[in-house]
Amino acid sequence: MSVALRKRKLPSGKTQLYLDIYRNGSRRTEALGFFLDKDRFQNRETIKMAEEVRAKRQLDFLADTHGLAGTHNRKASFIKYLKDQADLRTSPNTKDSWRYAVEHFENFAGEGIVFGDLTPDRFEKFKAYLLNRVNANSAHVYLSRIKTALNQAVNDNVLSVNPSNRTKIRKKETLPVHLSMKEIRKLARVPCPNEQVKQAFLFSCFSGLRYSDVDSLSWEKVKGEYLEFTQKKTGEPEYLPLSTQALKILNRQKKAKPSPKLEREIQSNTVFFLPCRTVVNAQLKQWGKAAGIVKPMSFHKARHSFATIALSSGIDIYTVSKLLGHKNLATTEIYGRVVDESKRKAIGKMPGL
Repeated sequence: MSVALRKRKLPSGKTQLYLDIYRNGSRRTEALGFFLDKDRFQNRETIKMAEEVRAKRQLDFLADTHGLAGTHNRKASFIKYLKDQADLRTSPNTKDSWRYAVEHFENFAGEGIVFGDLTPDRFEKFKAYLLNRVNANSAHVYLSRIKTALNQAVNDNVLSVNPSNRTKIRKKETLPVHLSMKEIRKLARVPCPNEQVKQAFLFSCFSGLRYSDVDSLSWEKVKGEYLEFTQKKTGEPEYLPLSTQALKILNRQKKAKPSPKLEREIQSNTVFFLPCRTVVNAQLKQWGKAAGIVKPMSFHKARHSFATIALSSGIDIYTVSKLLGHKNLATTEIYGRVVDESKRKAIGKMPGL
């Protein structure tokens, strides 16, 4: 493999510069658009530029041969690459966060930004852009999505290094919002716009399952007093014992039927007949308002509630972590801090002398 700079005399009297490229047993030429004339000083500068092009082309071929990032990637669209990476995601929540991250970066940098425009300074400015528009935790998530795409670009040999490595946004820890048993009982007494949404939410409060796992739950996964299933989010197999209340809800579901609108879309062995998550959360908000719940309602609040109530009931944090399907105990520890905060507020109500 070689890239050589050659000269060709033209009828006009000028000399054309071109590349003679020999690679993988074949030879081709590449015109550079550079010409030499009678100006010796200008010719020296032209040859210097042509030699730089030859050297870059040689490096590109070497990079391709050895699986490294070449300079030809610098003109590729970064926004298109981001959108392609976002399309690979399957979880609805993850897809949404990627979509928002791409939208923010495109608004910040413009649709025409290419890999060659990506510098550490640009990502420091993107950090400032995010923090001026969203809270620190959302900014942390959006920046993380962009950094994930850049890491993948390095793996794909599009980039040699990740230019955002030095840019960091510290996530502010917030305690998860949960419902107390008093609030859950209050909800249970009030009708919901969709009875299936109500039963699924209450089931999650007493099992800790995510919306994706409740939505895909089928009767073949119910093994007596246990569930055997694979978590949608992590892909990990789970063997989950069910509480008495969760079992009661399952027994009631044996008689439930899907609405006519959902009947064709839902399989006959499905336990809960739920619309899409957006509709579910909208119906939960209506239900919570009707029950006088002032906390923001979403399906994930049920999982938070399960974890907090389990710890408050004396179940040790290691067991709660396993019930939630957490890989890391540190993920569960935040619920322990919720319980500690509740205890602190409770002790504050103690009378004095």
